[in-house]
This record gives sequence, structure tokens and C-alpha cells, in this order.
Amino acid sequence: MNNFNTSKGAVERAFRWYQGAKRAYEDERWDDVIYSLQMSVEQALKAILILFGIEYPKKHDVSTIYVELKQKQIPEWFKEKIDNHVDILKDLIKLRGKAAYGYIDGLKKDDFKDDASIFKDPVKDVIEDCNNLVIEFSKKKIQKNDDNGSDKWIFNYYF
Repeated sequence: MNNFNTSKGAVERAFRWYQGAKRAYEDERWDDVIYSLQMSVEQALKAILILFGIEYPKKHDVSTIYVELKQKQIPEWFKEKIDNHVDILKDLIKLRGKAAYGYIDGLKKDDFKDDASIFKDPVKDVIEDCNNLVIEFSKKKIQKNDDNGSDKWIFNYYF
């Protein structure tokens, strides 16, 4: 698996989930907004785990593994945001089940309106943070290995 290309694809998927959330917001489908926002954060965080070659369980809550990124050699600007990313994911996971199946308990779409408004911008920030890290990773300098005069190229990764 090519971690960079797969990670980039996961961020693109996160953006598409977010686009769906924006459309649901415009249509006042508040429960769909919550569901799509949660999926967009989940995909964005998984993109970063993929980037660093970290295996994660095939479930929605990857927060425990995501927090371990703080132990990796990653930019400080991103490390400082990890706890916030985790908090947003956990909050949305709590709401996601109700958003998807709230009708069973008599919940209405309008019951999610306030949360949809609260989470819309922070989720966009999470996706942009993850996208920016992937972009930064892709721009790492490729340096020529001159130790033995060979034409090998080495990458400076964060690992």
C-alpha cells in the first residue's frame, strides 16, 4: 500500500463527506449533517494514521490510536491540535447513532440543528489540518545522497 496516495485519497473522501454535510445543512437536514460531519472527521483522522503507517481498527472511534501520534515525530503545529481533533470525533460519535436512528426514540431532525451549527466549522478545521499535514508531507525535500556519489534519492519524512 502506498501510504501517501492512500492518505491523500482518504482526505479527499473526508472533503466529500463534508460537502455532503454542507448540502444537508442548506437543506436543513440536521440529522444528516451530524452523520456526514462525523464521517468526515473519521476519514480525515484515518488519513493521518495511514500516512504514518499506523494500523487502525475498522470502527468509527480511532481516537485511542490517533492520540498516539503525539509520540511520533510530527510538526508541533499538528501535535497541538490532536486533542481537539479527538474531542470533536468523540462528540460526533455520540451524536451519530442518534442522528442515524433517532427516529426509533422519537427524535426529529430539528433536534440536531444546534449541534449541526456548532460542529460545522470545527470539522472543516480538522479536515484542513489533516489536509495541510498531508500537503506538508508531500513537499518534504528530496535530497540527493552524495555519500558515495550515487544518484539515489532519499526522502526526509517525519518518521
